[in-house]
Amino acid sequence: MDTPLPDLPVGVPATIVGITGDAPEHVAMRLRHLGFRTGNTVQVVRVAPLGDPTVYRILGYDMCLRRREADHIQVAVTR
Repeated sequence: MDTPLPDLPVGVPATIVGITGDAPEHVAMRLRHLGFRTGNTVQVVRVAPLGDPTVYRILGYDMCLRRREADHIQVAVTR
């Protein structure tokens, strides 16, 4: 089952299914340029104390995203 990236628990790996169709084109392009592409593995590293932003590990590096951007990324848990 697909889930929005911000709903992924810390430490659980997931595979990116895609970027939602309602994402503004400039946001979708930025996410793809940062490595958030279909088939890549992503994992939540840590969440800020107030819940936003969140640090994700993708392609061997850590990337910090705000929830408003991460909401556009759909993932499937790959346990």
